[in-house]
Amino acid sequence: MDLLAPNIQHYHWGDYSFIPELQGRPKGDQPEAELWMGAHPTSPSRTVESNRGLDDIISIDPQNTLGPHASDFQNELPFIMKILAIREPLSIQVHPNAKQAEEGYASTQHGLTAAQPYSSPRGKEEIVCALTETDLKFGFREAKEIYAIIDAAGHSNLYWLKEGLSEETPDEGLKEVCEKILSTDSDTIRSITSTVLSSDMSETVINEKEMTYFADLTETYPDDPGLLLFLLMNFVTLKPGDFLYVSPGSTHAYLRGNVVEITSNSDNVVRCGLTPKHVNAQEFLSIASFVSEQPQIQKPAEPLHSYESPTPFMLTRLDLNEEFKAAVHGPEILISTQNNFKITNNLGNSLSVKQGQPVWIPYSDTSYKITGNCLVFSCATNPDS
Repeated sequence: MDLLAPNIQHYHWGDYSFIPELQGRPKGDQPEAELWMGAHPTSPSRTVESNRGLDDIISIDPQNTLGPHASDFQNELPFIMKILAIREPLSIQVHPNAKQAEEGYASTQHGLTAAQPYSSPRGKEEIVCALTETDLKFGFREAKEIYAIIDAAGHSNLYWLKEGLSEETPDEGLKEVCEKILSTDSDTIRSITSTVLSSDMSETVINEKEMTYFADLTETYPDDPGLLLFLLMNFVTLKPGDFLYVSPGSTHAYLRGNVVEITSNSDNVVRCGLTPKHVNAQEFLSIASFVSEQPQIQKPAEPLHSYESPTPFMLTRLDLNEEFKAAVHGPEILISTQNNFKITNNLGNSLSVKQGQPVWIPYSDTSYKITGNCLVFSCATNPDS
């Protein structure tokens, strides 16, 4: 096992202080959006002691680092663990499943999707657990909720959305509605959003907090069709410890907060609005799931809690006040978000670990023991997937 050096992604939407304070560093003049812990080739973690890339360590000895299921993961670490510090909303986006990613990557290699190339043949699943109260958009609302929003706004250019949803089966109608939204001209977008902002939404599912986000986004992206997609999506607030699985095809957008996020070892993202980055509406329409989807939020039942998901990786939340022992069934990465701890593996090696310091544990360590009063998040391969 070894400590991992800070690996920070400086995206524009990131917070300036959360990750530096977590790691006991002074904040700098750049936003720190993500702390990466993994072996993805675009930004692999490096060990503190040897300054070696985790991708190189794994490629040299996949059996001892990943364990007997190494070939199931193409001899790669199957996850990227991250801390996200979200100061401003991220784009409305969706991730491909394995088949879509393989096809998209092949098309990219042949120059067929240059507008938004797939950087990996891997699909992307995602799980998140809130560290602080976190707001996001997730999945599409039920038709009756969308109807109520349209009626409350009372804008003539919104009624065709209602007609589109009622004419066909819900999923086909929703896809058609989203396709029309994404081709709506700027003047119409401005007219609709202005009407929505001046309307009484108290009889709809939209609350004051969501409306504040919408108002701010109309200032930042006044012509963006994504503003209308925003209204069609569920507004979710996660409390600390709340967990959510984001499947491929689920449309989502993180708005504000701080989370532990774990994704497949892939950075394939298709954006469809509310972003300065490239938007690919056609690819979004091709891979997104157009069904009404309610968030299935899991809450920790015990101080030691492993969340359930169909992913090849799993997240465990350890609220420790003394000692915890665990067998190692595959590679793990640990990080404490509250206080320091000590970890000792089955080989007798010990590390003193500071808050916010990631720890890499290979399969060959067999088992480990943690001592301390701390809140630790552990990402490991999922034996049940």
